[in-house]
Amino acid sequence: MYVVVVMVVVVAGCWASPLPIRVSAKASHQERLAAAHNLLTQSPLIDGHNDMAWNVRKFLHNKLHSFNLSSDLTQEKPWMNSPFSHTDLPRLKRGQVAAQFWSVYVPCESQYLNTVQLLLEQIDVVKRMIAASPDHTVLVTSSAEIMEEFERGRVGSLMGVEGGHGLASSMGVVRSLYDLGVRYVTLTHKCHTPWAECSERGLPPPNTRGLTPYGNEMILEMNRVGMLVDVSHASARTARDVLATSRAPVIFSHSAARALCDIERNVPDDILSSLAVNGGIVMVSFYNNFLTCGEAASIKDVIAHINHVRSMAGVDYVGLGAGYDGINRTPAGLEDVSRYPELFAELLKDTSWSLQDLKKLAGLNLLRVLRKVEQVREQLAGEKPSEEIIPIHDIDTRWPCRYKFSSLDHART
Repeated sequence: MYVVVVMVVVVAGCWASPLPIRVSAKASHQERLAAAHNLLTQSPLIDGHNDMAWNVRKFLHNKLHSFNLSSDLTQEKPWMNSPFSHTDLPRLKRGQVAAQFWSVYVPCESQYLNTVQLLLEQIDVVKRMIAASPDHTVLVTSSAEIMEEFERGRVGSLMGVEGGHGLASSMGVVRSLYDLGVRYVTLTHKCHTPWAECSERGLPPPNTRGLTPYGNEMILEMNRVGMLVDVSHASARTARDVLATSRAPVIFSHSAARALCDIERNVPDDILSSLAVNGGIVMVSFYNNFLTCGEAASIKDVIAHINHVRSMAGVDYVGLGAGYDGINRTPAGLEDVSRYPELFAELLKDTSWSLQDLKKLAGLNLLRVLRKVEQVREQLAGEKPSEEIIPIHDIDTRWPCRYKFSSLDHART
């Protein structure tokens, strides 16, 4: 068996135990897979994006009486027949996922309509989904809680809002979402907001390219409350503006490298190169169309994107955000959330990846980012909440069906 070991002596307990350092490049797949399992037992794996909650709405209309995340959904309809279904707690356990960000998503078509209501309903269903399996998962809202649940053996569940259109351009909504347990906001989805440009081509032009001045204020308020700023789906101009504005590290929760697949949705090299200055992270997506610009991809394509981010940004600024349950084409070898150890077994072939580097990729980098965002929140605790209101000319023609406040409003008795 091609495994290098070192003897670690624990003085207090007066005992020594062999600790695998890494497997040899000549090791068999089973030996590398065993080493991968061992690595993920020692250090948490954190996935940045999973769309299961939207599937619960699509398939079940958010009715959970016939659904439990602890079930084997590969044996249950409609999940077993859906190309968008890759997740349940048994598979998360087999994949050794320590913490999962559940995407709280509502469609762009709801913008300027009932988007906040729909968003709250998705937060509600995520919380109910988690609460139904208390032995296996629990809602967590901090880096410390992620580690506590990892040590207990439960999956830490976190929430991220996918799409700034869900905020209704409101600072108050940002603060309320944080209080409800949301820990990141993806600034745009496949639509512009009145204050940020998305990466989609062919849409009517937004108010500005990149962030508006109000968009900058929104970023600073997210910094103040401790909300992670996510620039997946944002245009490159928006991402550059965010990096110039944010006082805290930013994330790309599920993105890939544009140099390997030249689409607007992926991250260009100049942004990757500047990421270390901000201290942020790109969590690599597993969607075939982002990896190869085609329908087919393999585990090697995922590794190519991971390695490209590492080469351009550094090993401290890369993570994993597969996007399971929101994609219908997954790489060969990474068909669902249970397959994560296979990724690390494959990476163990590459001697340029140390075990500590692989732990960073798995979750330590994201934990570092989250801790820094929490520190910035503490540093800004003395600042007052922003009372900025989006300029009326940015939304008036787009949002006619809303209550317009007036100084002539009188008291109601």
